[in-house]
Amino acid sequence: MKRLFRLFLAFALLTGAWACSDDKTSEVRINDGAEFLSLDYLARSGKITVTAPGPWEITLPEEGGGDDWFTLSPLSGPEGYSEIEVTLEANGGAARCALLTFVCGGKTYPFQLSQSARDTGFDAPDYYFYAAFGTMPALYSGLHLLSHDKPSYFFYERPQTFDPELFPDYAKVFTAANPNAGATTEEIYEMGRQMKRRILEINAEDPTAVFGLYVTDLACRAGYDWFVGQGIDSARVKVTMLSDGTGTYNNFHTFFGDPATAEQNWNNYAAQVEALDWNHGGRYPETRAPEDLVSDEWIAYLSTRPNYRLMLQNASLMESSGPFMTQKLAEMKMESVQPYELLTALPEDAKQEFYRMANFSYDHFKDLFDASPKGNLIVLGTSHTTDESRQQQAAYVQRIMDQYGSEYDVFFKPHPADNSSSDYEERFPGLTLLPGQMPFEIFVWSLLDEIDLIGGYPSTTFISVPLDKVGFLFAADAASLPRPLNLLFQDAPNVEWMQP
Repeated sequence: MKRLFRLFLAFALLTGAWACSDDKTSEVRINDGAEFLSLDYLARSGKITVTAPGPWEITLPEEGGGDDWFTLSPLSGPEGYSEIEVTLEANGGAARCALLTFVCGGKTYPFQLSQSARDTGFDAPDYYFYAAFGTMPALYSGLHLLSHDKPSYFFYERPQTFDPELFPDYAKVFTAANPNAGATTEEIYEMGRQMKRRILEINAEDPTAVFGLYVTDLACRAGYDWFVGQGIDSARVKVTMLSDGTGTYNNFHTFFGDPATAEQNWNNYAAQVEALDWNHGGRYPETRAPEDLVSDEWIAYLSTRPNYRLMLQNASLMESSGPFMTQKLAEMKMESVQPYELLTALPEDAKQEFYRMANFSYDHFKDLFDASPKGNLIVLGTSHTTDESRQQQAAYVQRIMDQYGSEYDVFFKPHPADNSSSDYEERFPGLTLLPGQMPFEIFVWSLLDEIDLIGGYPSTTFISVPLDKVGFLFAADAASLPRPLNLLFQDAPNVEWMQP
């Protein structure tokens, strides 16, 4: 049976299935309440703190239990506060762990010591966590979710993106209580608390588990706060920061586009990140209050750290402002992956599951495209606040019909907020009106091979479309387009620039 968690139930579940291990009280307090110490594969020294009501001692694993890779000193201590020095040898093999037993006053207290394997990659996770703020990151996350069958925990802010009842059974889903609105601030807080709680539970069950986090790049600090800040060593956490569309490119330009300040900004953000304790193996406070998720100034530098990468549609659109940023761009781990490539790579049954999750009828639109031997042309509309704007859109559509109508079947995709196009099929015979609320990104990705020409008002959709399919844009020239479309189309000789 599908295990579905809606955030509107979360407050009733605080003491339920995902109970926090901190609810357990004990007379002995180890590592300030932690029940584990997780360190990476390098030779490390650390400590375990003990606060006890009486003398205590440690029972090591029995001989042959694999305890030759660490040393502890001392193995016993008095009442009150004590510190145990821990030394680990470098680990060149598989991840390893040992169960220590603290004994005090006739009672026993288990404590896990673990060390990561070396060179685990982004495809190594045993568990996946997804936190998608915005439509594009949610679609990226949904496509990745269907590429594996690992236990997964999936949050998406906009419930209209997917039907939460149609996710695969290995995914626990969080989204807004109101299906017609985005997640509230309190729902987002509660989602974060439950994600963090589940991470600790998994770690208690599987001390060497590798975690994958797919998160909207703007909220990239979750990679530290949810995992490392709770004691999971950073080598066990593979973070993929997902572009939210144009915001990724514009933020990079905002922070690093001015050559007079780019280097200083980079160094400032690097210092903020490196001030965090990435190797401590113990619990530390979050980097900010839990509700303050935005950390866009960290994205670029984090992509240079181990176990972090930035996934976006086109890395070549990240602009350098000089030699320093050219060097830093070369150091950043960026993967240019178009969503339609992820969709195409899925097995057919997974593709169909993705369409069902997104309430998208592939067969319906495929039949529309196949109904005529003519080519298929898509026009993208925009939203309007004035009658002049509405009239201008209609004039553009008339021009497209006059210029292309004999060669192509013309399909018009209205902006979701545009009602002025509802009568276009009557006003422009031969035009087919597409649903305004349809998930247009999925429409384009899934039917890309069937689309012969696309154009219209500037849109982030064009970042995910091959340039040779873009035939016209309602703009003066490339320089007039918003970033990064201005770069994308600056050398696009096949685009016809249309103005009123």
